[in-house]
Amino acid sequence: MALDQRSAVQTVWAVLLTAMGVLLCLKTPYALRQAPASGFLSFARYFIGALLIVGGIKKLYRLYLSKPKESPPEK
Repeated sequence: MALDQRSAVQTVWAVLLTAMGVLLCLKTPYALRQAPASGFLSFARYFIGALLIVGGIKKLYRLYLSKPKESPPEK
């Protein structure tokens, strides 16, 4: 697989998605530290972080590990 500009940008995007998800799960944002304790905000933070991680890993998987779909033979 040749690494063209589009796949390089997609790789960077996937890594950034994953990194932001991990950071969101590990580090509490400033606005949440200032807000009163809320169970919903904690749930939402971890839920969004998990979605970012899954989305980034899914994008990396599609870029590098999945086989390209072959077009059906023409008759």
